[in-house]
Amino acid sequence: MSAILDPQSKLKRQMVLVVLILTVVGTTIATIIHRLELNTHPLHLINPPLFAITSLILLIRLYTKPESLQQVINLSLFQSVMFVVMPGWFHSLKAFTSSNITLVDNLPPISSVSLMLMTFMLITLRPQRLLKATILVWIGVAGPILTYFIFHPEELYSLRGLDLIISFGPVMGTQTALIFLHNRLQSMVESLYAERLQYYAQIIERQSVRQKALEQAFTQIHNGPLQTLALLQRDVQTEQISQTEFLQRLNSLNSEIRAVGHSLTDKNNTVSKSISSLETLESATSENCLRLGEGTSIDLNLPLHNLLHEVYSLTLKRNLTCFQTIRVKVRNFAPITQPSLTLEMKRDLCLWLEEALCNVGKHARGVTRIVVTGEERGGNYILKVQDNGCGLKPGKEQEGTKHSHLLAKRLGGKFHRESLPKGGVICELSWKV
Repeated sequence: MSAILDPQSKLKRQMVLVVLILTVVGTTIATIIHRLELNTHPLHLINPPLFAITSLILLIRLYTKPESLQQVINLSLFQSVMFVVMPGWFHSLKAFTSSNITLVDNLPPISSVSLMLMTFMLITLRPQRLLKATILVWIGVAGPILTYFIFHPEELYSLRGLDLIISFGPVMGTQTALIFLHNRLQSMVESLYAERLQYYAQIIERQSVRQKALEQAFTQIHNGPLQTLALLQRDVQTEQISQTEFLQRLNSLNSEIRAVGHSLTDKNNTVSKSISSLETLESATSENCLRLGEGTSIDLNLPLHNLLHEVYSLTLKRNLTCFQTIRVKVRNFAPITQPSLTLEMKRDLCLWLEEALCNVGKHARGVTRIVVTGEERGGNYILKVQDNGCGLKPGKEQEGTKHSHLLAKRLGGKFHRESLPKGGVICELSWKV
């Protein structure tokens, strides 16, 4: 079997196969019985074998081609209605037009078949079509029989007449009402299920938004106060700092921490006020402004190459030790042709560039030259930061490196950083455009 069905369709297919098998067996038995009877009506000799043949054809088709499930269901319902409606109308009209023929003595046992047909419809038809189809089947099957009994009430005194009026009257009416109730209950269940799915989707979205907010907070703290604190700690350990400068840098560190705290507090207040709406929650955590570690904010609506230039210029002005020895600065950010960069992607790329530059200012001892470029090459946009400092120190992977790999994965690109043979470090982030 080439088709792959979902579990619900598989179950429905199995049920239809069973019904068709039982139909073939039942109509075959009916054909044999009518053949053995004397003076059998021609309709009884044609109807059961034709029903058996068509059911067998549908059974073979559904077994060999599972993807034809809906087509087989529609054809099965059509043939069932025809083979149930035709005898009812034929015998009702014949009893109407003849004074010597009664319906109770000539009508074949179609009441049980009609009830089975309605049950089959309940299982196979969609709720939108089920109620209309049930009413049409009731009118088509029970209409002529009930109409006949209205004009011939004397036949209701027989057991057969009583059985027919109950089967095609209260019983089919009750089954129609139950089908209507089933439709309502199914609609309620589907509505509750859709609400639950939407609720879980909102939870997942909110978790994603909060995760992004945490990542942004980490990057903001890492690129700002932590960089200042690390340099201050190193200078204190090497005794290269006076008490006055130490106090000044502590004050600067205090200001940076407070600025980050105010930024996060304002963002959290905005989120808490708009928590009732997922859209406003996303807009609150996806601001149009990016706050760099040194406290400056830039507008993320600018083109990416302009943003990168702003980050480059502002970051190199920071009071980081290794920036003081740089004599040659080369930078070039080419415009990017990718129109689908979101604000989040721009934010992540700017923060990545800021961190890469801060790493140079913090660790690249003896650096005199820095090259920072962004260009399209071979279908990729490549951001590169290269220096001629002391190179990478051996050790375990830091959080900034892990974050760079995660960013590259999110962009569908690659992150690469290594020491150069002649000294220095090259740090590259590339992604498809």
